[in-house]
Amino acid sequence: MALSKRLEQVLHMIPRCRTVADVGTDHGYLAVACIETEVAQRVIAIDVNQGPLESANGFVKERKLEQSIECRLGDGLGATKQGEVDCAVICGMGGELMQHIITVGPELLETYVLQPQSHRRELKQFLVDQGYGIVQEECLLEGNQYYDMWLVQRGVISVYDELPKESVLWEYGALLQREQSEVWKQHIQRRIKTLQSIVQHMRNTTKSNDVVETMEQELQALQGILQ
Repeated sequence: MALSKRLEQVLHMIPRCRTVADVGTDHGYLAVACIETEVAQRVIAIDVNQGPLESANGFVKERKLEQSIECRLGDGLGATKQGEVDCAVICGMGGELMQHIITVGPELLETYVLQPQSHRRELKQFLVDQGYGIVQEECLLEGNQYYDMWLVQRGVISVYDELPKESVLWEYGALLQREQSEVWKQHIQRRIKTLQSIVQHMRNTTKSNDVVETMEQELQALQGILQ
Protein backbone atom coordinates (compact mmCIF):
# COMPACT_ATOMS: atom_id res chain seq x y z
CA MET A 1 0.00 0.00 0.00
CA ALA A 2 1.37 3.40 -1.01
CA LEU A 3 -0.05 6.53 0.56
CA SER A 4 -0.67 9.59 -1.58
CA LYS A 5 1.87 12.41 -1.21
CA ARG A 6 -0.71 14.33 0.80
CA LEU A 7 -1.36 11.54 3.30
CA GLU A 8 2.35 10.69 3.50
CA GLN A 9 3.05 14.26 4.63
CA VAL A 10 0.17 14.12 7.11
CA LEU A 11 1.56 10.86 8.54
CA HIS A 12 4.96 12.47 9.13
CA MET A 13 3.31 15.29 11.09
CA ILE A 14 1.50 13.07 13.60
CA PRO A 15 3.36 12.93 16.91
CA ARG A 16 3.93 9.45 18.31
CA CYS A 17 1.07 8.75 20.68
CA ARG A 18 -1.18 6.12 22.20
CA THR A 19 -4.42 6.61 20.26
CA VAL A 20 -5.15 8.53 17.06
CA ALA A 21 -8.62 9.30 15.74
CA ASP A 22 -8.63 9.25 11.92
CA VAL A 23 -11.72 11.29 11.10
CA GLY A 24 -13.10 10.78 7.59
CA THR A 25 -10.97 7.65 7.26
CA ASP A 26 -12.28 6.79 3.77
CA HIS A 27 -10.45 3.57 2.75
CA GLY A 28 -8.48 3.39 5.99
CA TYR A 29 -5.05 3.83 4.39
CA LEU A 30 -3.84 6.44 6.87
CA ALA A 31 -5.19 4.49 9.84
CA VAL A 32 -3.27 1.39 8.76
CA ALA A 33 -0.11 3.42 8.10
CA CYS A 34 -0.25 4.88 11.63
CA ILE A 35 -0.05 1.36 13.08
CA GLU A 36 2.42 -0.10 10.59
CA THR A 37 4.87 2.79 11.10
CA GLU A 38 4.31 2.69 14.89
CA VAL A 39 3.15 6.30 15.02
CA ALA A 40 0.26 5.14 17.21
CA GLN A 41 -0.51 2.07 19.28
CA ARG A 42 -4.20 2.27 18.44
CA VAL A 43 -6.38 4.03 15.85
CA ILE A 44 -10.09 4.78 15.88
CA ALA A 45 -11.05 5.10 12.20
CA ILE A 46 -14.24 7.16 11.87
CA ASP A 47 -16.47 7.93 8.92
CA VAL A 48 -19.97 9.36 8.67
CA ASN A 49 -20.78 7.15 5.68
CA GLN A 50 -21.27 3.38 5.83
CA GLY A 51 -19.71 2.63 2.42
CA PRO A 52 -16.22 4.06 3.08
CA LEU A 53 -16.24 2.58 6.58
CA GLU A 54 -16.90 -0.89 5.17
CA SER A 55 -13.98 -0.38 2.76
CA ALA A 56 -11.76 0.67 5.67
CA ASN A 57 -12.86 -2.30 7.75
CA GLY A 58 -12.07 -4.66 4.88
CA PHE A 59 -8.60 -3.16 4.48
CA VAL A 60 -7.92 -3.40 8.22
CA LYS A 61 -8.86 -7.09 8.16
CA GLU A 62 -6.68 -7.64 5.08
CA ARG A 63 -3.71 -6.22 7.02
CA LYS A 64 -4.69 -8.26 10.10
CA LEU A 65 -4.85 -5.17 12.31
CA GLU A 66 -8.29 -5.65 13.90
CA GLN A 67 -6.69 -5.61 17.37
CA SER A 68 -5.17 -2.16 16.75
CA ILE A 69 -7.74 -0.37 14.57
CA GLU A 70 -11.42 0.05 15.40
CA CYS A 71 -13.75 1.33 12.67
CA ARG A 72 -16.67 3.43 13.90
CA LEU A 73 -19.63 5.00 12.11
CA GLY A 74 -20.37 8.47 13.45
CA ASP A 75 -20.25 12.25 13.29
CA GLY A 76 -16.54 12.87 13.62
CA LEU A 77 -15.16 13.09 17.14
CA GLY A 78 -18.68 12.73 18.47
CA ALA A 79 -18.05 9.00 17.94
CA THR A 80 -15.29 9.00 20.60
CA LYS A 81 -15.37 8.97 24.39
CA GLN A 82 -13.68 11.40 26.77
CA GLY A 83 -10.08 10.42 27.51
CA GLU A 84 -9.97 7.94 24.64
CA VAL A 85 -7.98 9.91 22.04
CA ASP A 86 -4.64 11.75 22.17
CA CYS A 87 -4.54 13.17 18.64
CA ALA A 88 -7.12 13.60 15.88
CA VAL A 89 -6.30 13.72 12.17
CA ILE A 90 -8.88 15.46 9.98
CA CYS A 91 -8.16 15.77 6.27
CA GLY A 92 -9.77 16.70 2.99
CA MET A 93 -12.79 18.73 4.08
CA GLY A 94 -13.74 22.36 4.58
CA GLY A 95 -12.62 24.37 7.57
CA GLU A 96 -16.19 24.96 8.75
CA LEU A 97 -16.86 21.22 8.90
CA MET A 98 -13.56 20.69 10.72
CA GLN A 99 -14.58 23.25 13.32
CA HIS A 100 -17.86 21.39 13.78
CA ILE A 101 -16.04 18.06 14.16
CA ILE A 102 -13.71 19.52 16.80
CA THR A 103 -16.56 21.07 18.79
CA VAL A 104 -18.89 18.01 18.76
CA GLY A 105 -16.21 15.86 20.35
CA PRO A 106 -16.55 15.02 24.04
CA GLU A 107 -13.48 17.17 24.77
CA LEU A 108 -10.91 19.42 23.13
CA LEU A 109 -7.84 17.31 22.44
CA GLU A 110 -4.20 18.15 23.00
CA THR A 111 -3.21 17.71 19.35
CA TYR A 112 -4.76 17.89 15.89
CA VAL A 113 -3.26 17.38 12.44
CA LEU A 114 -5.47 19.20 9.94
CA GLN A 115 -5.56 19.45 6.16
CA PRO A 116 -8.41 21.84 5.29
CA GLN A 117 -9.73 22.54 1.81
CA SER A 118 -11.29 25.93 2.61
CA HIS A 119 -12.04 28.50 5.36
CA ARG A 120 -8.47 28.40 6.65
CA ARG A 121 -8.68 31.86 8.22
CA GLU A 122 -11.83 31.06 10.18
CA LEU A 123 -10.52 27.70 11.36
CA LYS A 124 -7.17 29.10 12.52
CA GLN A 125 -8.80 31.99 14.35
CA PHE A 126 -11.18 29.54 16.08
CA LEU A 127 -8.23 27.37 17.15
CA VAL A 128 -6.23 30.31 18.51
CA ASP A 129 -9.31 31.54 20.40
CA GLN A 130 -9.53 28.05 21.95
CA GLY A 131 -5.93 28.25 23.18
CA TYR A 132 -4.16 26.30 20.44
CA GLY A 133 -0.94 27.08 18.63
CA ILE A 134 -0.39 26.26 14.96
CA VAL A 135 3.18 25.03 15.39
CA GLN A 136 3.96 23.48 12.00
CA GLU A 137 2.71 24.10 8.47
CA GLU A 138 3.65 22.13 5.37
CA CYS A 139 2.47 22.39 1.78
CA LEU A 140 2.79 20.36 -1.40
CA LEU A 141 1.43 19.88 -4.88
CA GLU A 142 -0.20 16.60 -5.84
CA GLY A 143 -1.11 16.70 -9.49
CA ASN A 144 -2.21 20.29 -9.94
CA GLN A 145 -3.82 20.49 -6.51
CA TYR A 146 -2.25 22.55 -3.70
CA TYR A 147 -2.53 21.19 -0.16
CA ASP A 148 -1.45 22.60 3.17
CA MET A 149 -1.31 20.73 6.48
CA TRP A 150 -1.02 21.97 10.06
CA LEU A 151 0.12 20.52 13.36
CA VAL A 152 -1.95 22.14 16.12
CA GLN A 153 -1.13 21.81 19.82
CA ARG A 154 -3.00 23.03 22.86
CA GLY A 155 -1.42 25.57 25.21
CA VAL A 156 1.43 26.42 22.83
CA ILE A 157 2.19 29.99 21.75
CA SER A 158 2.66 30.39 18.00
CA VAL A 159 3.18 33.22 15.51
CA TYR A 160 -0.60 33.42 15.10
CA ASP A 161 -1.06 34.74 18.62
CA GLU A 162 0.49 38.04 17.51
CA LEU A 163 -0.89 38.10 13.95
CA PRO A 164 -3.36 40.93 13.16
CA LYS A 165 -6.85 39.59 12.46
CA GLU A 166 -6.90 41.18 9.00
CA SER A 167 -3.60 39.61 7.83
CA VAL A 168 -3.74 37.47 4.68
CA LEU A 169 -1.38 35.05 6.41
CA TRP A 170 -4.31 33.54 8.30
CA GLU A 171 -5.36 32.20 4.90
CA TYR A 172 -1.99 31.63 3.26
CA GLY A 173 0.17 30.53 6.20
CA ALA A 174 2.41 32.60 8.49
CA LEU A 175 4.85 29.71 8.98
CA LEU A 176 4.81 28.92 5.26
CA GLN A 177 5.59 32.58 4.56
CA ARG A 178 8.69 32.34 6.75
CA GLU A 179 9.93 29.28 4.87
CA GLN A 180 9.16 30.60 1.35
CA SER A 181 9.21 27.14 -0.29
CA GLU A 182 8.94 27.01 -4.07
CA VAL A 183 5.56 25.26 -3.86
CA TRP A 184 4.19 27.99 -1.59
CA LYS A 185 5.61 30.83 -3.72
CA GLN A 186 4.09 29.34 -6.87
CA HIS A 187 0.74 29.04 -5.09
CA ILE A 188 0.84 32.73 -4.10
CA GLN A 189 1.93 33.77 -7.59
CA ARG A 190 -0.98 31.85 -9.13
CA ARG A 191 -3.39 33.52 -6.73
CA ILE A 192 -1.96 36.94 -7.64
CA LYS A 193 -2.47 36.26 -11.37
CA THR A 194 -6.02 35.05 -10.74
CA LEU A 195 -6.89 38.13 -8.71
CA GLN A 196 -5.35 40.44 -11.31
CA SER A 197 -7.49 38.85 -14.02
CA ILE A 198 -10.68 39.10 -11.93
CA VAL A 199 -10.01 42.72 -10.95
CA GLN A 200 -9.40 43.70 -14.58
CA HIS A 201 -12.62 41.99 -15.67
CA MET A 202 -14.67 43.59 -12.89
CA ARG A 203 -13.34 47.05 -13.66
CA ASN A 204 -14.69 46.62 -17.18
CA THR A 205 -18.06 45.16 -16.25
CA THR A 206 -19.25 46.40 -12.86
CA LYS A 207 -19.92 49.62 -11.02
CA SER A 208 -19.25 48.07 -7.61
CA ASN A 209 -15.98 49.52 -6.37
CA ASP A 210 -16.11 47.87 -2.93
CA VAL A 211 -15.46 44.35 -4.21
CA VAL A 212 -12.69 45.56 -6.51
CA GLU A 213 -11.10 47.50 -3.67
CA THR A 214 -11.14 44.44 -1.40
CA MET A 215 -9.46 42.34 -4.09
CA GLU A 216 -6.88 45.03 -4.76
CA GLN A 217 -6.04 45.10 -1.05
CA GLU A 218 -5.54 41.32 -1.08
CA LEU A 219 -3.38 41.64 -4.19
CA GLN A 220 -1.17 44.21 -2.53
CA ALA A 221 -0.90 42.09 0.62
CA LEU A 222 0.01 38.97 -1.35
CA GLN A 223 2.70 40.81 -3.29
CA GLY A 224 4.07 42.02 0.04
CA ILE A 225 4.47 38.55 1.59
CA LEU A 226 6.67 37.25 -1.22
CA GLN A 227 10.37 37.78 -0.54
